[in-house]
Amino acid sequence: MLRRTTLAVLTLLALVVPLAAGCSSDTTDSAKETVESAKDDAAQAADDAEVRAQAEALRASMKANDTADEEGVRSVDALDQAVEDLPGDPEVSGIDDGDGDGLDDDGKVQLTVGGSHACVTLPESGEEIDVTDGEC
Repeated sequence: MLRRTTLAVLTLLALVVPLAAGCSSDTTDSAKETVESAKDDAAQAADDAEVRAQAEALRASMKANDTADEEGVRSVDALDQAVEDLPGDPEVSGIDDGDGDGLDDDGKVQLTVGGSHACVTLPESGEEIDVTDGEC
């Protein structure tokens, strides 16, 4: 009985091993491309999540900021303080006080992490700060 089992296993191995080893280079390349694509998708999803979290952290910081309470949520000083307190190191753009009144001109602040963006929109008055995915 042991001989038959051993013979059956050896026969099975003799059939399976050549099939497994016989994968073409095209199949191997396709598998590698699939893995690379999955890695890229995972990295993009991680960047998307991180930039959104950074934008939400900026919104929360502005709502709790004393300078923003006094000068408004478009206060450049308040925005600079909130950006400084952000965890990580997102790229922040769009804070502009071209007319010198101490307030951001258009109320749009863009955060970028990797290739992902989030937009924080600050109202002229009030505290209804909006966060959206994508560029401003």
